[in-house]
Amino acid sequence: MEILASGCLSPQHATQFRAFVKQVRNHYVLSAIINGGQKWPSASEDRDMLYFLAQSFKARLVKELPPDKNNLSGAVHDLAFRAKALMKDLASISLEIAQIVVSPDRDSALPDWFIVEVIRDLPRLAAKK
Repeated sequence: MEILASGCLSPQHATQFRAFVKQVRNHYVLSAIINGGQKWPSASEDRDMLYFLAQSFKARLVKELPPDKNNLSGAVHDLAFRAKALMKDLASISLEIAQIVVSPDRDSALPDWFIVEVIRDLPRLAAKK
């Protein structure tokens, strides 16, 4: 599969595809991580899968978190609260991958209010550990 993916896709897409397949084979599910049923993969050989899951996590936050904090529903408020703890856990595994989640790129950026809350709450969340 690795040879086929590398021959048919760009290097970046082949890497993402391999991580996706690895995620499916190892039964990592982003919704289970968000809900607390699973933890981020932390083994060094799973770094590609961690990167893929973090990118998926960022995409979900960008999609679901509104630009204005005053427009939070109960479920979205719970997601934002849980996401801050997940950011702390992710940073403890790989600071670089956690930075990718919060860093704006040309296609997407997390809402400013969420970034401020992450910065404000991370010391408290880290102290709990």
